Amino acid sequence: MNNLIKKYINLNPFLVFSPFLLLFIFIVIKFNSNHWGGDEARYYGFAKNILMGFYSPPAPNINLWNGPGYPLFLVPFVWLEIPLIIIKITNAVLQYLSIVLLFLAIKKYISRQIALVFSLFWASYYISYQELFLIMTEPLTSFLSALIVYLIACNAKCDSSKLRYTLSLGFIIGFLTLTKIIFGYVLLSLIIIYSIINLIYRKKIKSNTSILIVLVALLVNVPYLLYTHNLTGKFFYWGNSGGNSLYWMSTPIEGEFGEWNNPTFTINCGHDLNIPCNTHQFSVHHKEEIDRITSLPIIEQDDAYKKIAINNIINNPIKYVRNIISNVSRLLFGIPNSYFYQREQTIWRIIPNSIILTFFILSLIITLVNYRFIPSEIYLVVGITMFYLLFSSLVSAYPRQFYVVVPLLLFWFAFIFDKIFQFRFKFIK
Repeated sequence: MNNLIKKYINLNPFLVFSPFLLLFIFIVIKFNSNHWGGDEARYYGFAKNILMGFYSPPAPNINLWNGPGYPLFLVPFVWLEIPLIIIKITNAVLQYLSIVLLFLAIKKYISRQIALVFSLFWASYYISYQELFLIMTEPLTSFLSALIVYLIACNAKCDSSKLRYTLSLGFIIGFLTLTKIIFGYVLLSLIIIYSIINLIYRKKIKSNTSILIVLVALLVNVPYLLYTHNLTGKFFYWGNSGGNSLYWMSTPIEGEFGEWNNPTFTINCGHDLNIPCNTHQFSVHHKEEIDRITSLPIIEQDDAYKKIAINNIINNPIKYVRNIISNVSRLLFGIPNSYFYQREQTIWRIIPNSIILTFFILSLIITLVNYRFIPSEIYLVVGITMFYLLFSSLVSAYPRQFYVVVPLLLFWFAFIFDKIFQFRFKFIK
């Protein structure tokens, strides 16, 4: 038995994880639909816009709801009129590659055994399967997260071509930001933090490479930021969806927990015939305000939502903190949701994410206790992940916003626990 395990561990990782590629392709084919679902039509429409020479329609119909990263990824498929099922099979390939990249990244620091365990956890993380058969950003984002930790490991462990890896890292993080625009605020935060650290420690700090990576990532976003500034007159404007999300997150209404909803309040309707639609409950408290805001031009809508949200937070700070706590729970477990019955699917989120939460708390404690001995590249991974989770918790979020950074978390967990525990498959007498 031990010999079989050793042989399996020593196989090429592309072969070791190939059964998951077959599983992912099966999921895509099994659950594929010919109808648009979720945000699919919007992403595909943006890709068509790019092919026609623009991204957003001109004022007053400006639409910057999401960044251009995923539409840019879709452009070749749209241009060649490739069947939608092929895009979804590409999701399966990206998810499979994220497992291999995570394994290769961890293996550069620690044993193949531990790399295999943590990579198999990610491979078996079934929560991430739910967008495989949709034209959505999550499979691409998960792949980019795994590629980031792989490039970070290469940059730290390779003796040559460090500049190549540094520039590649900056480009990939920049593209990730264009795909998930909340990372834009992560970049700005990291620049501020690194600047403060350099001012305090000056020549003692060894984060110059990390600073360069973040600056390159921000530079990748400059053309898009210039474009949005030209459209809106606003600086560092990645999108117009933040105000709406913050509005829902800041709700002062008792019995509401801050999850996002659409202007018709139907986001939780029609998914389960056994659960009644809760449109009426939201309408009572929000319809008049939403109707007034949606009559404004889109960018003014974003400003109006932010104004109301900030006022809600100032006047009801304790309720906003409670909403944040609920939001963290939604990121991990998908609950609670306002005026909504519970579903058994929640149980399936609790199992793997409770494990991650436990590892997170322990890794954070161990990292803080041993902060002097943690390599700077690990701090870059932790910084990206922490700021992303912080900003995600401040606006309405869901489990699919969490699982895309699980590869980053697992890389950190594996590094920390290898330093604390000796890991073996066989018990020692």
